[in-house]
Amino acid sequence: MITIQNNDGDRRVLLLDSPFALDESPDFPEYLFDFVFIVNNSVEETKTILNSINPITSTKCCYKPLFVAASLKGKMGSYDNIIDGYSDNWNDMEVLTTTENIINYNTLIGLAATEDPIMSSNQFFIRLTRYLISRKKTVLEPKLDVTASTGYTIPVFDLFYRLGQYELTDFFVFLQSMTEKGLFRATKFVNKVFLCPNCLHSHLLYIKTCPKCGQSSVQTEEVIHHFRCANVTPEHTYNFGGQLRCPKCHKILHHIGMDYDRPAIIYTCNTCGNTFIEPKTQTLCTSCNELHDVEELIPQDFNVYEITSEGKQSIISPNIGFTIYTEFYDNYIEYNRFVSRIRLLAEQKFSGNIEGDLLVGKIWILNEKDETMPIRPEGIELVCLYFPNNKVSAANNITYVGSVIREHKGIDTEEEIINFQVMMSETLRAAASILKPGETICYSYMKLQGNQSTIDDFIKEMEYISPTPDDTASSNAEATTAPAAADEIEDM
Repeated sequence: MITIQNNDGDRRVLLLDSPFALDESPDFPEYLFDFVFIVNNSVEETKTILNSINPITSTKCCYKPLFVAASLKGKMGSYDNIIDGYSDNWNDMEVLTTTENIINYNTLIGLAATEDPIMSSNQFFIRLTRYLISRKKTVLEPKLDVTASTGYTIPVFDLFYRLGQYELTDFFVFLQSMTEKGLFRATKFVNKVFLCPNCLHSHLLYIKTCPKCGQSSVQTEEVIHHFRCANVTPEHTYNFGGQLRCPKCHKILHHIGMDYDRPAIIYTCNTCGNTFIEPKTQTLCTSCNELHDVEELIPQDFNVYEITSEGKQSIISPNIGFTIYTEFYDNYIEYNRFVSRIRLLAEQKFSGNIEGDLLVGKIWILNEKDETMPIRPEGIELVCLYFPNNKVSAANNITYVGSVIREHKGIDTEEEIINFQVMMSETLRAAASILKPGETICYSYMKLQGNQSTIDDFIKEMEYISPTPDDTASSNAEATTAPAAADEIEDM
């Protein structure tokens, strides 16, 4: 059963009681319902439903409130982290209040659902982090968990790891990247663990092995040091009829600490007979069955992380999505880095270290009211494809392309500036395919001129659009295929 009904708060609820390919169904578009209610009392069946119909990985349910049957409370394990409430009635006060609070809060912070399918682990991490923000959960605290592959888990992340949504390496890289960008902040050190270098699992068996043959079948024996004659040999050499007798001087040893001591332990390999003082310690991973030296283990710090206020704004913004394209498009960089790069190149130009022209192209979309529209991921992807040898960025509802045209033998800089303009115009024609009715895509370019004091003005001007763009294209323009960028237009 799957149906849509209105609740007492004039919100439309999607009711279902069994697994359903919701995202693939044309009969239930996302705008037809405001929240989801799973009407099923089976723990396992509800978990199966939640694997695909949840506010994180489902495009139609993205960030929407989700409720399940009251009988399942306390039984859902990690799935509890993506459930907003337990009830048997979609009209009860708790459901009504929770639904309104979530919807109103998301509207307040400007968090819009996305229709983009998850194509990479980074896209998933951004989607999940946005979900946490939508629920006012801004602290990521690792919990000690014997079932977790690394020994510690952030429950909501671990749920989707177990569902195969991402690899552990991607998760650690994501945490590091978000921290380096200032979007996350480590607030408390929890522990340092050592992980298998093959699979990054922490469930390791520590084994003492023979340094000669590598086998773990070894036996230990204490070494006795006889003070009087300084003999040092294994204990079995001192055993004579139940007494300790020195094999060198034949004196009977009575009192430890007065006649002798036990300074060390000696190991003997039962496989090859090798005798040694220090065994080799290795680890056997219980997950991948790989054997490694302890020196090869990967140290991993676990911290409590907090989403910063800057991080909250950036993650909610559509622009954050473009940072995840770096795994596909190496020429995309964050806007603050783009500005820093422009400033550095400008300073080099005015100091004489660069001979040539510094250009910045700007692309933006206007609606029928001549208002700028939010940047669309597909537009950014297209610009990255058209300018693979240039740095691309996006902010302020503008997509930026940077270029340095250097003066050297055989290069006509004016001709290359014209080539850059032509490429921008061709990009507009191709981007017309992503426009909605009534929209227009525009471009203009800036050329750095003047002296050192004009750098700040140049950068400030980048934030504004021109009332007289150099070229435009409308939604009915004919699209073209992405060409290769001219070799003469140098990578910034």
